[in-house]
Amino acid sequence: MNSADTAAPQSAGPSALDTAVAAAQAAGAIARTAFLQPRTVTAKGENDFFTEVDIAAEAAICDLVQARFPNDGILAEERGRSTGSSDYVWIIDPLDGTINYTNGIPYWCVSVARRNTSTGQTEIGVIFDALHDELFVATHGGGATLNGRPIQVAPVTELSSSMVACDIGYAQELSHRMLHAAVQVQPRTRRLRILGSAVLAMAYVACGRIDAFFHLQLQPWDIAAAALLIEEAGGCCSTWFGEPAQLDGHEIVVGPPPIQAALARELAPYHGDAA
Repeated sequence: MNSADTAAPQSAGPSALDTAVAAAQAAGAIARTAFLQPRTVTAKGENDFFTEVDIAAEAAICDLVQARFPNDGILAEERGRSTGSSDYVWIIDPLDGTINYTNGIPYWCVSVARRNTSTGQTEIGVIFDALHDELFVATHGGGATLNGRPIQVAPVTELSSSMVACDIGYAQELSHRMLHAAVQVQPRTRRLRILGSAVLAMAYVACGRIDAFFHLQLQPWDIAAAALLIEEAGGCCSTWFGEPAQLDGHEIVVGPPPIQAALARELAPYHGDAA
């Protein structure tokens, strides 16, 4: 039995894993239906935006989670944090890749994770690409799957043979650092790609489509499900200095162990002050 389910308050009801999958699929269905339709885009910060689809998708996830696990806390991108009486928190990104979404670029996803706050372990991670009907699922100690089939990070061992991805972010000062690092790293890779959805890019690392990914400006809802997926697929997640990645640490380098380590060594000199 999955450890996330043993602590669930309703043992006879839907499991936490079933809930995470159903919530991600419900949010994905909302976003898919509204994709390419007219919408209102609202600024919430410098170069940072949301739409009514983000709000509706997040509400669908939170409503389902709260109905089935009312004692759990929630940390969601748009509505923020609510505390619960249990040791669990659900970490939610209802629409990662909002700029892609609003511009009709078919590269965005939903991310749902459940984390045990007493152990600091993310126990369930689900990423759903609704447009392509691809469901990535990971459970702590239980492996990672794509549409039910086990996945692994790529077997590549040389950075020079690797397809590496990154994203730039929206804060100008950090974006400048990211671009500088990308320019320096690119000649040491086979190809460098900027995809516009950090979560989906990391899911692609987990299934071997992309060999590695790096970023300097991520949030917990970007990291939680994706990091678990990569680790359960045999990959590693660290800071740009090679230290274990933290949920609230913002920076990340992910990939198969030899590629991830080599990329972190290349990135460390270009880190700067990430505060």
